[in-house]
Formats: sequence, structure tokens, C-alpha cells
Amino acid sequence: MSKETTPIAGVILAGGLSRRMGGGDKALIEVDGQTLLDRVIERLSPQVGPMVLNANGDPARFAALTLPVAPDVIDGYAGPLVGVLTGLEWLNLHTMGVEWMVSVAADTPLFPSDLVERLLAAATAEGADIAVACTNDRTHPVFALWPVRLAAELRAATEGEGLRKIEAWTDRHKVVRVDWPSRPVDPFFNVNTPEDVVRLRMILDGSLPAEPPLRAATGIAVVVERRDGASAWVKDSWRPLEVMAEPPADAAPWVMLRRGEGFEHYLATGIPLVLHRSDLASYRYNLGGFDPRLYVVLRRQDDGGQPVKVALATAAPDEAQAMSESGEDVVDGLSMPGPLRDWVEMFCACHPPDEPMRKRKRDAVDTADSFAGKGRGRP
Repeated sequence: MSKETTPIAGVILAGGLSRRMGGGDKALIEVDGQTLLDRVIERLSPQVGPMVLNANGDPARFAALTLPVAPDVIDGYAGPLVGVLTGLEWLNLHTMGVEWMVSVAADTPLFPSDLVERLLAAATAEGADIAVACTNDRTHPVFALWPVRLAAELRAATEGEGLRKIEAWTDRHKVVRVDWPSRPVDPFFNVNTPEDVVRLRMILDGSLPAEPPLRAATGIAVVVERRDGASAWVKDSWRPLEVMAEPPADAAPWVMLRRGEGFEHYLATGIPLVLHRSDLASYRYNLGGFDPRLYVVLRRQDDGGQPVKVALATAAPDEAQAMSESGEDVVDGLSMPGPLRDWVEMFCACHPPDEPMRKRKRDAVDTADSFAGKGRGRP
């Protein structure tokens, strides 16, 4: 059964606050010259008839889309269920003969091109009230087919009962779930964070590896400072000053850069920076901060030519914390240079957003030797 014989409309839900993206209009983020919203419209328009965008705030920012914009019919950023209600009520006011409405999210540009066809076929075959998309037995209730006849009942539940969870609403009705494969990429992958933007770009350009890398490694340099001691009991003190993503070519492992009154600066090169899949959660926590850090561990050694060495450089805050517990090493977090931030973010983006934690095996074979190089352009 097609949209020509059974009128179907579409609502694009873009009413969220985009907190994990730092606020603003997530739907208007550009990836390879096209906004997420443009991609969603392009994918949805062949599958439905009328379309409406559910978005709050000034509708003028969407003027170039030639798409009607409907703000939430209940104030307070009440969530996607109110967005569904908004779409149903808009259709009742502005269209005739529409029996079904499909809802999609404005931040999920890869949803299936047969979404509406399969949802409608399943709802018809099962005599269901609502059809919901799934992958791997996980439901995606924002991607669902809704009968317009339920608009008044949904209004009563959201306004009268304060109902906000989509699942709490669908549980009251006969629902059919329609499954799509999640490999090689989950079609309902949604863009919530800057890392997700990188992942989407890799999906689009074909650079996302089929199997996420276990580890990746690169070399960096660290500028280290020695200062004269403040008392007769403290001869001197050492600390890392700066991380260099691109070490000077052919530089010695340890070389003095400059000397001033009471201080010396040295350059330590050939420092390995290794990323492990088991530390993904820690990297993501670090990248989510205002100023991502690279943690450098300095350790004294009995070597007159090089009194200290860089014992470790890591992008994992918890690993740095563990190294600091002995009290014998100097552990400091330095601003992560842009090229290294891009590199760490790209490593994280190679893994699904819900990648589970794994116990690290330090001697694991690196199955991703091709994952190398720093400084891919940020989105």
C-alpha cells in the first residue's frame, strides 16, 4: 500500500534543546556542506505527502526551507511526545484526508528510505494502532507511524495527565515493531555530540572502519621546564609546559630550548601517545569538557644528562589520576592541541556511541595500523 492510496504525512521533530551539542540548532549543523535538517528532508520527502517541522523559537531561521514550522502546542520543551501531538494537531487543522503521520528526528539523517513503506505495511497487516522502528530489539519510538485519529486522545494524556514518555503512551495501544539491520551502520544513529558529527562524516565519506580499532598510536613532543628550588632543601622543580602535536623533524630525544634566570626549558621528543578502546569512556569524558586535556607524567631518573623523563602521556583522566596516587611523579594536564583533539575524537567516532567498556589488555595486537596521522580538519 502506498502513500498515494493511504494519505501519509510527516513531522520532523526538532524541538529539543541540544544540550550535549552546547545548545543552539543541532538540526542546522552542516556536514559536508549540507545541514542535518536538509538531509532529513531529502530522505523523508519521497516517502510522504505533506510535511511539517516541529521546532520552537523564531521560525524565521528556517525560512529558506519552504516548510511549515509548528512550535510545541504545550509549552516548556516537553519532549518528543508533545512534538508528535503538535504534528497530529497541525495536520487536523491544515490538511484533509490524511490518515497517518510518520515522525522522524531532525538529528538522524540516515534513517531508512523504506521507513514509511515498511511501517505502514506492518501496521496494516497486524491491525496495529502504531508502528515503531527497531534495530537489534531496541525500539526507536521517535521513528513511528501514528494514526491521526488518536490526536484528541493524545491531547488528553499530555495535557490532562502530564504524560511525557512516548513508551508510556504506546503501551496503551496495539503496537507493531518493525526491525531494520544495524550493520554496517545503525540507520537510526543520531547526532548528539561533536564526536557524532565526526562519525557521520566518516560514514558519508566511507572512511568509517568496518571493525573499530583496538588501539591507535602516534608520537608527540613535550616542552618541560626546570626551575631553581625555592629553598636549600629543594634543589629544583620540574613540570611539563606544553604538548606539541607535530614534533620537530630529526630532533634529539632531549634538548635544551632556552635558559633564563632561574629556569631552563627542554624538549622531550619521541613520546608515544596510545589510545585504547577500553578507555573510550574516559576519552569521551575528557573531550566533553570545555578545555580537553592531555596528561603528562614526569618521573625523575638517575641520569645527569636527562634528570627527568616523560613516563607517560595519556588522554584518559582516570589513568592520569591513577599515576598521581603514588606521589612520586609529577602529573599535569595540559591543553590538548587541536590536531591531537581531532585525532582522539576520530578514534572515539570509529566506535558506536554506546560502545561498552572492556578490560584493557595492554599486549593486544593493534588491528588498525591504518589508523594513523593527526590533524584531520574539525567539522
